[in-house]
Amino acid sequence: MEIFGYSDMTWIAAIAFVLCLGFGLYMVITRKPGFVRGFKNTHDYRDREQYAYKGGLLILALAGVCLVMLVISFFDDMISNIIGFAGLCVFGYFWKKMSDEYGPV
Repeated sequence: MEIFGYSDMTWIAAIAFVLCLGFGLYMVITRKPGFVRGFKNTHDYRDREQYAYKGGLLILALAGVCLVMLVISFFDDMISNIIGFAGLCVFGYFWKKMSDEYGPV
């Protein structure tokens, strides 16, 4: 499917990039995990600020993967999907490590 002459994968990667960039910057700048755990979260964290900072950096790295997907989707959608899936798997692995170290008790 094409939207305005571009593949739908191009648009999905662009939207994912903007969202990841916004959420990641919010978490890094404010040092609050609000978007991830909810704004009314009352859980005790091992280290709340480090959780938000490291999580924000991971989300910014995912934004970088989305940007690479966006560029590659202009040439080949299948390779763009493979890169996105691999990046999401790596993101999940490092998020689990970060959450175990700094996350809720």
